[in-house]
Amino acid sequence: MKRVCMRFALRPAARWAHTAVTADDIAAFKGIVGEAAVATEDLEKYSQCWLGRFKGECPAVVRPRNAEEVSAILKHCNERGIAVVPQGGNTGLVGGSVPTGGE
Repeated sequence: MKRVCMRFALRPAARWAHTAVTADDIAAFKGIVGEAAVATEDLEKYSQCWLGRFKGECPAVVRPRNAEEVSAILKHCNERGIAVVPQGGNTGLVGGSVPTGGE
């Protein structure tokens, strides 16, 4: 069996220019999921991986309860050009759920 050595050059991911979250967006999120399901303070635990290796920051955390709320939030964000970082249990090892670009 012949061995093949492959090398890949990793280049930085292209960043999508996104719109900053405004007070009007926060109000829209609260209108969709309710005030208790939108957080804008004490977001550190959502802005870093559980290992503490990757850290970022985010303007808000929205916790929809069902598919309809997820759909409405994503529709609003898409229409406004707001970046979204989905986060489940935040237990990954590569930092994929950490908002590193102001999302």
